[in-house]
Amino acid sequence: MFRCIPYVEAMQEEWDRIAFAHGTVYHSVSFRHILIRTFGYRCLYQAVVDEAGRVQALIPLVAGRNLSMKKAGVSLPFINYLDICAASDEAREYAFAELPRLRETYGLDYIELRLKEQRIEETGWTADERNCTFVLQLSEDEETVLGRSSSSNRNHVRKVYKKDEFDVSFDSANLPAFYEVYVRRMKQLGSPAPDIRYFEAFFEWLPKHSHLLTVFDKAAQRVIGGMLLVTSPTDRTVYYPYGANLTEYNGKYLNNYMYWEAVRFGIRGGYDYLDLGRSPIGSGTYKYKEQWGAIPVPLRYMTYTGLARAHSAPDKESLQLFIDLWKRTPSFITNPVGKRLIKYLLP
Repeated sequence: MFRCIPYVEAMQEEWDRIAFAHGTVYHSVSFRHILIRTFGYRCLYQAVVDEAGRVQALIPLVAGRNLSMKKAGVSLPFINYLDICAASDEAREYAFAELPRLRETYGLDYIELRLKEQRIEETGWTADERNCTFVLQLSEDEETVLGRSSSSNRNHVRKVYKKDEFDVSFDSANLPAFYEVYVRRMKQLGSPAPDIRYFEAFFEWLPKHSHLLTVFDKAAQRVIGGMLLVTSPTDRTVYYPYGANLTEYNGKYLNNYMYWEAVRFGIRGGYDYLDLGRSPIGSGTYKYKEQWGAIPVPLRYMTYTGLARAHSAPDKESLQLFIDLWKRTPSFITNPVGKRLIKYLLP
């Protein structure tokens, strides 16, 4: 009834039809362009087609090497989760069943799926369930949304607006200034940052869905924080995949201001949800997002190796020495090196 075939450019219209009918903006061909052209990953996208040759399910998959130089197929790097997109349950199950064959066909050491709603029951898969994403339900009434958060968070939001020290902009021309803040914050956290070309690619390939929220210090007239927001019309969600702020403003509740401006952006756009992104269970960011009244949704990172010995990506614990070293290494070294290294983290 079904067969699995490699994606070709002639499928773009049919592929995007399924993506925007049953998936998210991240399933689209445009996001494939962002990943392939920025990082040079090998494209292994597959389409499940029916007897008439019509696309019925999507398997977005890119191949690269991780830090251990193992060949990985990931759906998708730089994305917190991506359930298999399909027009029917039967097509979805067929897509899942094809993955072991794809690993063998393309000589991959492992395949990793990052799932939210779905799970894989077949043998041979291992699950990592240490992370959650946080989903905040929006409403036409701002006070209703704010009322779901903790009393201390409500107080901080109201206080930061009363002081009136910040201003917000949605001008994408602020991207270079935001990027400087982002790179600085990533280094403080011990993580390399992608080249600015990655962020620029969002506005090139997803111009209707990419929005740069930046915050200015009114007195200093400089960008002190920001968020890249990605809107997905199918699931009525605003995604927050990247953001950063200058930590010296933490005492002035800059984060509360940024998050609330993202909430207001989603409400103005008529979206139902604001996805606040991935956090390890029990972490500081987990607790911070929880106080907004956002619901933690467990994520399942499923890995298939086809071997007795796993070859999945190194976890944070095994990278701790690298993280500590990155924090201490001068920026003139980490900034250029990080742009080349980030692709091997398959983050």
